[in-house]
Order: sequence, then C-alpha cells, then structure tokens
Amino acid sequence: MKTIMLPRQKDYPDRIYFQNEIYKVRFKKKLDCYGLTNARKKTITIKAGMSARETLATLIHELLHVLEFETPIKLKHKTIYKLEEGIVELLLDNFL
Repeated sequence: MKTIMLPRQKDYPDRIYFQNEIYKVRFKKKLDCYGLTNARKKTITIKAGMSARETLATLIHELLHVLEFETPIKLKHKTIYKLEEGIVELLLDNFL
C-alpha cells in the first residue's frame, strides 16, 4: 500500500483559471458549510481546518460548480456530489 500525500491547505493555489475567468480561492475558519462558490464575485471559499481529504473533495465539488456556472452544463446538486466522490477516488487511486 502506497502512502498518499495530499496537499495541505497552504499548498492550494490562490486562483483557479477556467477559460477566460479567474476565481479567487480562499480558506475561512468561520464557514457554516464545507465550501461555497460565488459566480458573481468569482470566489471559491473553503472551510479552513478540515482534513486533507475533505479539503480536496470540497475543492473538487466547488470546481464542479465553476464548470456549471461558466459553461452551459447544468447539474443537480445530487449529481455534483456523486461526481465529486468519483473524481476524488480516481485521483486517490491513480495520481496521489
């Protein structure tokens, strides 16, 4: 079994680029949810202090919202959760 090294919160980029848009990424201790994406302000906010796996899963979840906001793809929130789970497993099993 290989040891998986997930990025720490300080190792995450402070900006995410998608097509012609730039989303600022920030971590906030006092957040009532794991993460949120504001398409109007172009921000992704992730709760600080979560485990490395929770942080990765939350970022992937929020990136799926970016994809939804910036393309004609419309996803139900239930679908976003399922995609998040699958993508995390793919990354953990193959790349991390």
